[in-house]
Amino acid sequence: MSRPNVLLVVLDSVRAKNVGLYGHHRDTTPFLSSYADGATTYRQARSPGIHSVASHASLWTGAAVEEHGITRHEDRLRPETTVWEELSALGYRTGVFTVNSVLAHASNLTDPFDHAMTQTFSGSSNKPFPGARGPTDSATHDGIAGNLERALRDEYPLRSLYNGAYHLYQKRRGSAEGTPDSGQLIDGFLGWATGNGDGADDRPWAACLNLMDAHFPYDPAERYDRWGGETLRTLHAEFEKPPANEFVRGRPWWQLEAFEHLYDGAIRQLDAHLEGLFEGLEDAGVHEETLVVLTSDHGEGFGEISRLTGRTRLVDHSWGIHEVLTHVPLVVSYPGQTDPVTVDAPATLAAFPDTVRAALDGSASRDSFVPEGPVVASTERLLTEHDGIFEGSTEAATDYYGPWRAVYERSGDHTMKYAVRGEDALALRIRDAREAIPVDRDGSKRVEDAFAALESMDLRGDAGTVEADVEDRLADLGYLR
Repeated sequence: MSRPNVLLVVLDSVRAKNVGLYGHHRDTTPFLSSYADGATTYRQARSPGIHSVASHASLWTGAAVEEHGITRHEDRLRPETTVWEELSALGYRTGVFTVNSVLAHASNLTDPFDHAMTQTFSGSSNKPFPGARGPTDSATHDGIAGNLERALRDEYPLRSLYNGAYHLYQKRRGSAEGTPDSGQLIDGFLGWATGNGDGADDRPWAACLNLMDAHFPYDPAERYDRWGGETLRTLHAEFEKPPANEFVRGRPWWQLEAFEHLYDGAIRQLDAHLEGLFEGLEDAGVHEETLVVLTSDHGEGFGEISRLTGRTRLVDHSWGIHEVLTHVPLVVSYPGQTDPVTVDAPATLAAFPDTVRAALDGSASRDSFVPEGPVVASTERLLTEHDGIFEGSTEAATDYYGPWRAVYERSGDHTMKYAVRGEDALALRIRDAREAIPVDRDGSKRVEDAFAALESMDLRGDAGTVEADVEDRLADLGYLR
């Protein structure tokens, strides 16, 4: 039997609570619900962390966040530590397709791949002078000084300087022209994977698609904006970024709560893109021989109050360990699977590398994402170095400090969650993506024991730097500086 292809689809920022397949009252995922009829649905999957860099590092390595230590944008994974490099050594073509700036430019998480489609700034096709150099022609982003130096060395320095000025203008006016949308990323992936694109050959392939439609800013196309409307879109368009700064400094919380209506439309848009993706795989005749893992790296907060502290408000994915941040969809189509399977035990995305290895030798079970021990999730944030956003706020920064930790275990017909932050502790009984019932103010011993069992895996390399223009893009996406 030939080795299967591997496809990891990360629906960035999609929480299970708002997915139709997981019982959301809106039909946000009609295609995914249909797709699950021939796949395995994990009802209690948890992300190891609450933001992209930490969660993707866990997906890449199989380590818990506190084992790999990749928590900040400047953190770097050591080479030869990821499942993608392992697959490459086995003869796989590897590719990553995303406009997530954390993956593409701030971290080194795209380095393990042979091929990358990661354009996140206005592309060369948008240059006034295509024959001259522009800021996005380089794989690195060296800021204004670096762009100026490259322009002066160009064959057409004046035209190159104009391209640079035009690029800055486009960025400052918020233009997304030249940035691929999810449909274009999917087209690029299908061309690469199925033999119609650059570098395709007969070897098996392994790829990650990270799709950002549901990530802040919440901007679904009008045909998918079924629950928001023009008033909300206008309010959102006037919104100052990043959102955490705005809301802890006094912007009315109802506005963030209302943006959930736009978020649902963004998930509906993602679902339509998924339909096109799998139609393409079916048309190419490769779906049946592919391990498909559909999930999210973290959820999203819309002003919910942390039950752990009773005070902390959840804003996008800036801090906390709430279920809206950790409970993510996970639908897996194992090679050759046609029957529906439902798994109710707690599962972790950190099991992705082991699932890939098992699929390669034909031994993958339909509950391969369920670990032998407890499932853990954690985050450091909020860091004290970022607490300046609380200056002038009625919110207390101390209510937002990390680390936040959670442990999940199966108990009868439900999942128990034990969460800790400082002196705060809480146990909750969880039935599904919508229901979490506080049981008592206990559980700190379970959390302490589970995290004491983790071991540092020495996966962190030398810290890198995040260039100014990348920081600007991250701020546009709502990330704290």
